[in-house]
Amino acid sequence: MDPLSTLFDRFSFNARLIMRNSPGPHRGPNPSTIDAPEVNAAVAAACCTLYLIHEGEAVFSAPDTPPLQVTGPALVLYPHGMRQRMQAVGAAAVSCAAILFEDSESDAGNSLLLALPARVHIPLAGMASLSHTLALLFTETGPPSPGQDAILGRMCDVLLIQVIRHEFQQARVDSGVLAGLADRQLGPVLGAMHARPDASWQLQGLAALACMSRAAFSERFRTVVGMAPMEYLTRWRMGLACRLLREGMPVKVVCGQAGYRSPPAFTRAFTEHVGVSPRAWLRGFAHA
Repeated sequence: MDPLSTLFDRFSFNARLIMRNSPGPHRGPNPSTIDAPEVNAAVAAACCTLYLIHEGEAVFSAPDTPPLQVTGPALVLYPHGMRQRMQAVGAAAVSCAAILFEDSESDAGNSLLLALPARVHIPLAGMASLSHTLALLFTETGPPSPGQDAILGRMCDVLLIQVIRHEFQQARVDSGVLAGLADRQLGPVLGAMHARPDASWQLQGLAALACMSRAAFSERFRTVVGMAPMEYLTRWRMGLACRLLREGMPVKVVCGQAGYRSPPAFTRAFTEHVGVSPRAWLRGFAHA
């Protein structure tokens, strides 16, 4: 499996269409302007917002970024939460989806979003790699029909993966896990961590995979990925553990797949990283 597929296979996320604005006369008081939905801080941190400007123009504003005026067809993605505002100009046609990562408990889902810039803007004219996805999306944003919301949610999932792949292939990420995967020396190391989290990785072995000394490897990994190698490995393992626990796998099985030799060792690591024991986390997840 290629490195990006291994990465995406690890994450769980779901898209939901939250706004569909068809061209034509607006009704009500200023329906051409929408704010990101009000959500609690934990959900906002694990969310990104995807806008499709089918036709016409829209203006985007968000904290810490200059305003952006976009002419459709275009795509705008805010990976780092839901604090932006969109104003459609005139009779523009715009769709908006909120995409929630389910791995925020372990910081794993957030690590993928944080690898992206604060805002991604992709003009869609001539984007052959997105043409089939966009054709179905644009068709489904027409008049309501049975199953439409479910189809749109699934297509937004696909579109998010395609956008991240586009940014990766265009080398538009200079830090985080995507930059690490693109790095000639760090890419094989991250690929090995992702594919075999249950291996008995040590710093020396990881440095050898990169063909570097321990000191040089540790420094480069921290500079590019944003954290120490063993810290990244722990986060990856904890994210995997959360997913397996959600799927109903017993703790004694999860601990081995997450790279720990015994349930007590896994429970200690999980509690230190997540803040509660695996069973307490599961009870909280079931309650939520």
